[in-house]
Amino acid sequence: MLKHVLNLGNQLKTDLEISEGFTSIDYDRILIVGMGGSGVAGDVLKLILNQHTNIDVEVRKTYNLSKTHIASRPFCLFISYSGNTEETVSVAKDAINQKLEWAAISSGGELLELATKYNKKFIKVPDGLQPRAAFGLMTKAVINFLPEQIKEVFIDACEEAGNYLNNLTEDDSSEVFEISKNIASQIGSKTAVIYAGSELTYLVAQRWKTQINENSKSKAYVGFMPEVHHNEILSWEADQEGSKNNFILILLRGDDHKKIDNRFEFTKELIGSKVDTIDVRNISTENLIKDLFHLVLIGDLVSVNLADHLKTDPFNIDAIENLKKKLKG
Repeated sequence: MLKHVLNLGNQLKTDLEISEGFTSIDYDRILIVGMGGSGVAGDVLKLILNQHTNIDVEVRKTYNLSKTHIASRPFCLFISYSGNTEETVSVAKDAINQKLEWAAISSGGELLELATKYNKKFIKVPDGLQPRAAFGLMTKAVINFLPEQIKEVFIDACEEAGNYLNNLTEDDSSEVFEISKNIASQIGSKTAVIYAGSELTYLVAQRWKTQINENSKSKAYVGFMPEVHHNEILSWEADQEGSKNNFILILLRGDDHKKIDNRFEFTKELIGSKVDTIDVRNISTENLIKDLFHLVLIGDLVSVNLADHLKTDPFNIDAIENLKKKLKG
């Protein structure tokens, strides 16, 4: 899995296969559907659209369209690395039945077959990976669905970010490796709780969580500032010895609102004696993709190092595959 993590930069620089006749797509609202490692690319598209446009955007992670979606008739983007994710394919079939406009991102499978059958636009990414290992490819793919006036800017941003990641990882003694190894050793067998305070860091926090879940087979949970100060902050009061021994709190920090920055500091003051905390500060540039993938890279490396520490196989997804078999009956 480490080699896939170290390939994130190259993935962001990869030219992808685009369906014949693919042109810019004009929409006022977009519904993005995807699960797991595929769905997080939809979260990236939402992040960009929220920061740079007035487009109404929603990411949905379930089996069906709601009545509101059917009535508002959004443009739909279906993202499934395998092309066979049952939730995503189910919503695609709903969109077909409702005669909604849609497109797809996939490496193949039923989703690409449907796109071809109904003459819909698609981006095809290289196959042969587990979905979570294709995050760079899927991010590069969703960039193609940005409005024309900002699409080229973000294609260039992916290229720049790819070069940046490659430079960071060319020497395995560089700071990013030391940071990730140190965080993994501090987590150990504890449960990681990850707090974020901006749309970007919350997206990354969820990526850290799922990478820790899948690669190291370890528990991790996510909280969002300032919401956690209205409820979860109190959860550290009971069983303080258990909290100290069994949990670790990771604070993902970036260009946060000043009040959020204060809240992070107050959090450490209030509960620092009850749970060990780790501060992870992001870089701050004019390139959203670069900033995003800086933190993503650290989290991915943490999850691989943690898998090594816990002697777990990052590629083993037997529980997920067994669940799929049960669902199919």
